[in-house]
Amino acid sequence: MGKRTAIASTADRVFYAEGFSGVGIDRIVSEAGVALGTLYNHFGSKSGLVVAALEHRHMAYLAELENYTAGKTGDDRVLCLFDSLLEWAERNGGNGCFFLRAAADHPNDMAIKETAFGHKQLVLELIEVRLRESGRSAAISRRLAAPIYILLEGAVAACPILGDRAAILIARDAASELLSKEAVRRS
Repeated sequence: MGKRTAIASTADRVFYAEGFSGVGIDRIVSEAGVALGTLYNHFGSKSGLVVAALEHRHMAYLAELENYTAGKTGDDRVLCLFDSLLEWAERNGGNGCFFLRAAADHPNDMAIKETAFGHKQLVLELIEVRLRESGRSAAISRRLAAPIYILLEGAVAACPILGDRAAILIARDAASELLSKEAVRRS
């Protein structure tokens, strides 16, 4: 793993666990085992580091989703997004949405907000793709993508209150019911 990746990975882990404002650059440098100049050469600023941490998380999440959905067919192509989220939350802790936390903590930083919201847009698009792959038309996939996205996002938001497992399984059940009702309507 190169230094840039090691720094971004460390920032991802530490920022997710402890937040953005309470963690200084010196902490990331120390944990990544690099010099301060190396960090600034790669990222330019703390804002650049936050963007890199978000991009690191984004790529890791997408890779996990791809691996998790391999070989799945039908509605399982969609519902496994919830199963993957559950595994992710159980392994990485249900500390809320890293992307929304970054955007909220940096309301005036357009690079951070664009990175965070870009991730969210891509998840919505991925849901639509999964719906099409499950055998639905493009029009039905577009119509169902937003409610399923809201269920997925709502599960992440509800994890601190309901617990990771309960929140995600409730959202998964609701998505399954939505897909079943739509399938009955089609037949």
